[in-house]
Amino acid sequence: MKEMKWFRFVLAGFTGLFLLSGNGVSQDINEAKTMYNIALQTMKGDPAEAIKTLQICIDLCDKIGAPADSVKMVANSKFAETYFNLGYKQASSKDLIAAEATFKTAIEYGEKTNNAEVLKRSNAALGQIYYMQAETTRGQKDLVRAQELISQSLVKDSTSTKALMVQAYIFRDGNMADEFEATLAKINRFAKNGNETKMANQSGLKFFLAAGSKAVNSSNFEDGLIALEKALKYDNANKDLFFYLSKAYNGLKLWDKALEAANKGIELEEDVPEKEAKFWFEVGTAFAGKEDKTNACESFKKAMYGQFVEPAKYEIEVALKCGK
Repeated sequence: MKEMKWFRFVLAGFTGLFLLSGNGVSQDINEAKTMYNIALQTMKGDPAEAIKTLQICIDLCDKIGAPADSVKMVANSKFAETYFNLGYKQASSKDLIAAEATFKTAIEYGEKTNNAEVLKRSNAALGQIYYMQAETTRGQKDLVRAQELISQSLVKDSTSTKALMVQAYIFRDGNMADEFEATLAKINRFAKNGNETKMANQSGLKFFLAAGSKAVNSSNFEDGLIALEKALKYDNANKDLFFYLSKAYNGLKLWDKALEAANKGIELEEDVPEKEAKFWFEVGTAFAGKEDKTNACESFKKAMYGQFVEPAKYEIEVALKCGK
């Protein structure tokens, strides 16, 4: 009888311990769930704090063991999105170095949890970080590093017109004309709106017009013409471009093309004699080359304004002896 009473006492003791243990586990799980819910509430407004809270939740789950596995799983699934939110805040604050590292962490968690949406958004954001860094570095004249960064950006999205525009500027600054031209072609292919196309074309016009006019002014008419005809692809209604085209054609003795270009320039220019003078001088040069003295003399007379007064006067009085 005494042995039976002792057995009942021991059994009651074990049962009490079991109940206490069960209550402890339940309490710990509830605490882990509370941490998870707090993290959910702060993951957008204060993602850095949410990351800490998620980690506390997971640490609690590790202590509890198997009964808390489901809580641990959902907590782990929120890291990718929360790190993305943190990276976005850092990027918005222009802390690009921190944002780069954070987006990489978001991608790591996204891969672990198969979160396709976070992977898509984080890779896109990382691509933006790289081209922003590349543009800053380009402005600092470090074209080698800028090229490294923009290459990383284009790996993330090879059709990003913003990244391609930075790439074009790097090639432009490095005077890599062929690469610059090819990149502008990609921008025009992938442009999402007219402003992107306009920006690319303005950049192309400015670059090749500058190169062409410089060559023409140095009497390097062949190279000048190559550059100017490339500029024509980006703007076929630029009066300065037609002026230098007429000079290049005259320099190469392509008289009819020079007349065509100069007349196009006159058509585009304001109806102001002082502004039209440079075109009339090239018209006169082309007619003189064609040995059309009458039209040449008439054209040089129309060029007698501003800086063209003396050159036109020389052609009229000395070279052509107009009126004689």
